Amino acid sequence: PPPTAYAALQGWDLVDSGKNLDWDSNTKYGTSVTNAVNLWNGHKSGVIRPDNIWVVEDVFVSDFYEVSTTLGETCSCGTIKLNDYHYVTMTADQRTKTTTHEFGHALGLDHTSGSTDIMQQGKLSITSLSQTDKDSYDAAYLTGEGEDC
Repeated sequence: PPPTAYAALQGWDLVDSGKNLDWDSNTKYGTSVTNAVNLWNGHKSGVIRPDNIWVVEDVFVSDFYEVSTTLGETCSCGTIKLNDYHYVTMTADQRTKTTTHEFGHALGLDHTSGSTDIMQQGKLSITSLSQTDKDSYDAAYLTGEGEDC
């Protein structure tokens, strides 16, 4: 089926041809990564999974330090970077929301503006997926929208 009117897709994703997003990391915010993966996998089980010796990672999560308003960033080249400048002072819920948001970009989701959406920008304490987040994810996954790098 075509994407719904409320689907927010960005035009690219890091999901591989097997419909998985395999990740690896070198971040001190592992709990936030685990929480983010669990949130997305709670809606669509098993899509996001850690890489292993037989699977090449689709996305690598790491930290960076930059004095800026950027909380995190996801690149179509296969990286998620978490800004330590902000993360060190964020609450656990804010870190979970931001990390989940960045994984959403890796899944092909764009920004939204709903007050309960993980995919809205900002240092917020949202720790569950909204219906818009779920519908956008479903549309990205089912339609194959977006292009791998």
